[in-house]
Amino acid sequence: MAAVPQQFSDHYHRLLEQANAMTLKETAAIPEKVLQRMWQRAVFPEPLQSLEGHTLQILAPGWLNTSGGPDFSNAQITFNGETFTGDVEIHRNMRDWYDHRHHEDPAYNDVTLHVVSTPPDEKTPRATTAAGRTIATLVWPGEEALYDTDTQHAVPAHCGACASEIVNAHPDVFRKFLALAGEWRMLEKQRRLRARMDTVGPDQAIYEMFMVACGYSNYKEQMLRVARALPYERARQLAQQTPQLLEVALLRIAGLLPDPWPHAEEPPPHYVQAMTALREHLPGLGTLELDWRKTSSRPANNPERRLAGAARFLTRTADYGLHQKLEMAWRAPMTPLERRRAIEALFGGAMGFWAHQCTWNGAPLARPSAPLGTGRIRTIIGNALVPAALAWARLQKSARLEDHLHEFFAALPGEAENSVHRTMQQWLFPEGKPFRIGFREQQGLMQMHQDWCAHNPSCRNCTVLVFLRSLETGDL
Repeated sequence: MAAVPQQFSDHYHRLLEQANAMTLKETAAIPEKVLQRMWQRAVFPEPLQSLEGHTLQILAPGWLNTSGGPDFSNAQITFNGETFTGDVEIHRNMRDWYDHRHHEDPAYNDVTLHVVSTPPDEKTPRATTAAGRTIATLVWPGEEALYDTDTQHAVPAHCGACASEIVNAHPDVFRKFLALAGEWRMLEKQRRLRARMDTVGPDQAIYEMFMVACGYSNYKEQMLRVARALPYERARQLAQQTPQLLEVALLRIAGLLPDPWPHAEEPPPHYVQAMTALREHLPGLGTLELDWRKTSSRPANNPERRLAGAARFLTRTADYGLHQKLEMAWRAPMTPLERRRAIEALFGGAMGFWAHQCTWNGAPLARPSAPLGTGRIRTIIGNALVPAALAWARLQKSARLEDHLHEFFAALPGEAENSVHRTMQQWLFPEGKPFRIGFREQQGLMQMHQDWCAHNPSCRNCTVLVFLRSLETGDL
């Protein structure tokens, strides 16, 4: 039987395997962390010496971490001529390490260097990890270099070798590389989803992936737990019963439907209707113990709104079921733009209570806004619905469906930029983007960051250039 033509290429994986075989290993293990933002001020005096007498050379200061944990991840530092990769924590005073309880937190076990701007006295204990390891200490001469926020987003003094040797001279070659990396990222996502489909079926697997994509990095686990607590078949039944009932169930399970009403002012009619629906149709529905602590994100991204938007999409696809409804959209003869608009229409617009509110009792929004905005919808389509359809196309060996998906994926506009997108673009395109960065290219940047750049910001022994030149000469 002839093989079914496949549009999504796995050529990038071959490049990665060859790179792993060719790249020299460092003397210390490389942490596998998702890194957020590159620390872009990379000028250090040489030589440096730690308080313990180690001679230091900062090859790369690491990547700025805006979440919990050490300040900078995967810094590359030479200690007495031997290169190590690890995290860096920066304080004004040595005592801050203990005041902040880092010595009890396993998240700081990989810290390689503790940088302080004030020299400690002899009685001050050195920083130690929860595992009992003493960390080398560097006193930084000049506090402004560490705490000047105006310089955090400056272009680094040195950029990736790819930027200087390939990106500007041969942008078409680099774009091809990013396209291959982006397609490989989709293939990896669909492989994981296919494994889940084998266990719970296509509807439940797609539903879980969709719910995770409705949240963002801080709420992924919570959204997944909600999706598993309310299985898809039950969610679909509720959606077909009354328009509001699925929203009520999701909010109740998530612990985001307060009962009793906790505020002095009268509850809004939407809340009263929700509680009536809960008591009449869902008596005894329990609530999960979930942490929805608010982050620095915009109030319009609050989990209440995200769950309300998810309920609306699931209600609009409940007639045929999630999997079948989406497959109809993927298989229909349309241009990529027509297909995207047809899928976006399933999310609905700015209507109802959550078009005006971010919380149950907060001040209304200045202007109506859909619970799932354009940027989040783009993220959901690219990160959940495309991999789901690709998984099904591979299971069904459907060349036609994969053709439609590949054409759609190549034309899909970029999602709202995240910290990795910004980091990689500043690193690789210091003179400006030489080509359009769509969703596929963004996925390629993230894959490149994960496989090459995150753990090796100094470009030490990096083999990416070898493969970019192979693309240039057509040897791929």
